[in-house]
Amino acid sequence: MSWAFEYHAHGGRRYLYAVEKRRTPKGPRNTRYVYLGTAESLLKRLATPGKPLKSFEFGKLGALVHAAQETGLLEALRRHAPRGYFDGYSVENVLFLQTAARVEKPMSREAMAAWLSDSVLPSILPATGHPSSRTLRRYLKRLYGAGEGPKRGEGLLSRAVIHRIEAQVFQTLLQKGINPRWMLFDTTNFFADHQGGRLMRRAHSKQKRYDKLHAGLGLVTLGDLPVLSEVYPANEGDAKVFARVFDSLVKRLVDLEVATDRLIMVFDRGINSKDNFEKVREAMHVIAALNRQQAQRLFRTPLEEFEEMGKDSEGKTVKGFPTRWSGFGRDWRVLITYRKTRAEHEDRTWSEIRARVLSQVEVWRKHPATKEQALWAKLTRLIPRPFQAEFEVRLETVKVQRKGMEVPGYLPVVRVLPEAEVRLKSSFGKTAIITDLETRDLPDGKLVEGFVARAKVEEDFKWLKDRHVVSVKPFWVWHDATVAGHTFLCVMGLLLLRYLQWELRDLDLSMWELVEGLEKIRVVLVRGKEGKPELVLERMSREGAQLFTRLNLGRFIPGSG
Repeated sequence: MSWAFEYHAHGGRRYLYAVEKRRTPKGPRNTRYVYLGTAESLLKRLATPGKPLKSFEFGKLGALVHAAQETGLLEALRRHAPRGYFDGYSVENVLFLQTAARVEKPMSREAMAAWLSDSVLPSILPATGHPSSRTLRRYLKRLYGAGEGPKRGEGLLSRAVIHRIEAQVFQTLLQKGINPRWMLFDTTNFFADHQGGRLMRRAHSKQKRYDKLHAGLGLVTLGDLPVLSEVYPANEGDAKVFARVFDSLVKRLVDLEVATDRLIMVFDRGINSKDNFEKVREAMHVIAALNRQQAQRLFRTPLEEFEEMGKDSEGKTVKGFPTRWSGFGRDWRVLITYRKTRAEHEDRTWSEIRARVLSQVEVWRKHPATKEQALWAKLTRLIPRPFQAEFEVRLETVKVQRKGMEVPGYLPVVRVLPEAEVRLKSSFGKTAIITDLETRDLPDGKLVEGFVARAKVEEDFKWLKDRHVVSVKPFWVWHDATVAGHTFLCVMGLLLLRYLQWELRDLDLSMWELVEGLEKIRVVLVRGKEGKPELVLERMSREGAQLFTRLNLGRFIPGSG
């Protein structure tokens, strides 16, 4: 990386820029331009002592404010969030500050206060003001403190308030013509350095942090846009959480006069239950998947009978075989799908697990254990839950010498069950997708498209755990009453980014391309007319200029319009 000076002509005049040059896979490229001014203005500034030029990141914050206005989030926060706790400051802007700061990077209250004073946000959203670090920390403590709020033990963003805000944002998105054909649901959990309470529980950690307490998150998306979130105790079953979230969703859709009989709810096999299927089918249609045991007979279908049905989220071919299946109190249309890349991945995973389990058992057999329950616990942890049916496990009793005495000892005996392994391998790469819609109402290709769309929720969870996008972690809150509010504002940050992707959908930008493109749009503080400071846009790349123009970000630069 190196810097150099360059002149660029505009309107018959020459302007000086400092240009950052980097080596890229395509060769040396100019990656950043900092505006320095005309030769006369630069000479005048050098001759006059004053504050040095200061550069600010502008594009991402401007785009977030744009999205918050377009989705109605700022208006919903203003209308529904409790007021009177911020000494005259706009409650919606204080709440938006938390969302914007999380998109920037995970920050504590102290770090957020320092970041605000050094950011361009007060210029973009003047009502945010310039509270001192001490004042801002006091506001954020009221939002996220230990039970401080309208009622003792209830945060300002209670579940009821969150639902009202989500409902208004949802209505705005529908009015913009975003097609609600697919409603997608999935769950995840997040660990935290939290002291416990109603929400934080020991649970199966999806991030392999079994030493931490976790909170669960259920998410419903309208296509790519997360529109409903539910925080719950992490040890609560997915099926139970879904029932509660779905009731709230249906009420919201009815209030908004959405024709629910046209919608299709898509979820994974962990939600399957007779009650949940009946609940969904009373309001809308369903696409789901059977687990391996339920689909055992269906997976025996030879691959020669499969035909190409569509593409997955990576553009790879999906083959399928249509059939029927009875369960959960009714007859279902089924499409057994097969993806070669997934089959190869699952085969490699099984081979690695099989080898690891058997080799570890051989090591343990060299040293008999004297505690039976402890050995059983080690074996349970060794064999992953999804593959426990493929192993036969027992303990062999032997005699061992301990301190000159003969005591009972135990050796693990583990073998792979041949028939179970054959059944397992027959399922590799296959998914049994079920739906209540017949082919005339939902062709096989559209059925594949609907189930593949579920991966978008999993991608949302990835971004909510990504420190460079909008990470829910770390939790800088210490009370159950505020965990839901913190998580909700992070989900809203993701909603704003997803909305920007939707608005720029013809550019087909990935999340990384969107975020990186916006981060390169910067402004610099210069001495303007009569010596007053003003913001000037730095020179942009062609891609940055396109984003700047499409989102009309110029309106956020004071004096530009």
